[in-house]
Amino acid sequence: MLSTESPLNVDYSQESATALLLPHPPLLTSYQSGWRGIQLAHHRQPAWELPELSGSQHIIAVPTPRHSVAIDFFLEGRLQSLQYHPSDYASGCIEIFPAELPYKLCWQQEAEFIHCYLEPAFLAHIAHETVDPDQVELILELRKVDLLIYQVLKLLKAELEVDGVGDRVYVESLSTTLAAHLLRHYSSRNHILRKHEGGLSKWQLHHAIEYINEHLSEDISLAAIAAHLGMSQYYFCRLFKQSLGITPHQYLIQQRVERAKQLLKRRELNITEIALECGFVDQSHLAKSFRQYTGISPKQFRQK
Repeated sequence: MLSTESPLNVDYSQESATALLLPHPPLLTSYQSGWRGIQLAHHRQPAWELPELSGSQHIIAVPTPRHSVAIDFFLEGRLQSLQYHPSDYASGCIEIFPAELPYKLCWQQEAEFIHCYLEPAFLAHIAHETVDPDQVELILELRKVDLLIYQVLKLLKAELEVDGVGDRVYVESLSTTLAAHLLRHYSSRNHILRKHEGGLSKWQLHHAIEYINEHLSEDISLAAIAAHLGMSQYYFCRLFKQSLGITPHQYLIQQRVERAKQLLKRRELNITEIALECGFVDQSHLAKSFRQYTGISPKQFRQK
């Protein structure tokens, strides 16, 4: 077990961070996926004691115990004993550990949990039109039921389980939703995100669609599209959906599927080459999205 006299500062943006703290490597991580501002790790660890530490990132956690686990939480010399059960996972139990908060943890049975490491700068940037980055502070939450955060972390984990990468725009959309929710409900200050009605202007929508279509084959970024229009990811996502009735991610996938249809009809490329040409991670990613929007596989479509 590790011990230290002063809080250990941990930078969770580094894949090696938890290797110094925990006995087993994580079951799944996003570190090789190119995600920006956010990382995810799924852990299953034996009974263990952490030193007093503080993180450079906010930690959003979902306990996923397969059996009851007792956890001792130490904050400013005070002990709080918590009991987690398998039913907590099903009910949407989450935890929030703010960045730079010194604390200590230990547990006496095997513990399983999902950790989301969120950069403070990313959190502030999501709604930069209304939030002063220096004023964004999250509050500590233990055993809090929040179904939105619970679902976002589950969806992020599911994206990694499919191909180890995850669709970039989809991941950024989920991250944006998570950040906006944290600003609204778990900030030490009352951050009110302005409501915009009516969607994007005609020129904004035109330029957004044009940008997406021009970069369809690339690893397109939600942040890049929003920056192209001079707005935050949060407002771009909100206004785009108001304009078209679908999210930027849904529109992007639709357009990639339409391009795949055109290439499948021409028969010049094999299906793997078409997947990459249309911006999909691989053939499996294309097949999943293609079936979702057409009801058939790319191979079946080509044979029609």
